[in-house]
Amino acid sequence: MNPLEQRINNVAGSIGLIKRAWRRSARLKAGLLITFFIAALAVMGQHLAPYPSEGAGIVPANAAERMGKPPSLEFPFGTDNLGRDVLSRVLMGARLALLQVLLVAGASLGVGLLVGVYAAYYRGAIETLLNYATEIFLALPAIVLALALRIALGQGLHVVVVSLVLSWWPWYARASYVYARVVAEMEYVLLAQLAGVPGRIIVFRHVLRNVLPAVLVQAITDLGSVLLEASAINFLGLGLRPDEPDWGIIVQNGFKYITSMPWVSMFPGLFILVTALGFSMVGDSLREEVDPRMRRRWKLWF
Repeated sequence: MNPLEQRINNVAGSIGLIKRAWRRSARLKAGLLITFFIAALAVMGQHLAPYPSEGAGIVPANAAERMGKPPSLEFPFGTDNLGRDVLSRVLMGARLALLQVLLVAGASLGVGLLVGVYAAYYRGAIETLLNYATEIFLALPAIVLALALRIALGQGLHVVVVSLVLSWWPWYARASYVYARVVAEMEYVLLAQLAGVPGRIIVFRHVLRNVLPAVLVQAITDLGSVLLEASAINFLGLGLRPDEPDWGIIVQNGFKYITSMPWVSMFPGLFILVTALGFSMVGDSLREEVDPRMRRRWKLWF
C-alpha cells in the first residue's frame, strides 16, 4: 500500500469512527452541541456582547450607578463590583478559554507524541533519557510551575500555556510510548527497517501515524481538565492580568462578593462547568468507540 492509499484509509477510518459513535451515543451529540455552541461564542462573542468595551475590562464612566446590579432585562447576568456587564465579560471570555485549551492541548500532544514515539523506537540511551525526562516533569504540578513562571516572566497568556504544557506533555508521552512499543514490533515496521528505510521516515510514516488516533482521543477527553486547570491558575492570579475577560478571573473577581453579588461568580462558573462537561462527553464517547470494553463499564453503575 502506497502512502497516499494509507492516508486515505486513515481518514476514512477516522470518519467511520465518528459516524459509529454518532449513531450509538447520545452523549456525543450532546457534547458536540455544547462544544459547537461555545466555539460559536468564541468566534462571535465580541459582536454578541452588549458592551464590548466592558467585556474587554474597561470600567464604564457611570460605574458608580451600575455597580452590583442583579440580573435584569438590561443586564441579564448582572454587573460586577466595577459596574461592568457580566454577560459581556463572559461572552468575550469564551475566546480566551478556547485559545488556552487548544494551545495547551496541541503543544502537549505534539511534544508528548514525539518524545514517546522516539523513546519507543530508538530504545537504548535515547529511551532511558526521554523516560527519565518524562518522570521528572510528571512530578511537577502546574500550579507550582505557574508560580515560578509568574515570578520570572510576569503575568500573561504565556504563563498559563507554558506551565500547563510542561505538566501535561508527560502524560501523552507515556501513552505514546506504550502504544509505540507495540507498533514498533509490527511486521511492516520490521520490513521497512530491512528495506533500509531511514528511521525518521519509519517513525513518522508508520509508527507515529498509527499511535496518533488513540492518543488524540485521550487528548480530546482531557480538554475539560485543561480548561479547569487554566481557570484555576487564572483564579489564583498567576496567569492573565486581572482585567482580562477570562472565566477564572471573573470568578475570582466576584468571589470576595459571593454573598452580596453571587451572580458575578455564578455565571462564568457555569460556563466553565458546561464547557468542560461538553469536552468530556465528546472524548468519552470517542474513547468508548475506540475501546469497546469502555462501554461495559457504565453497566456497573446501574
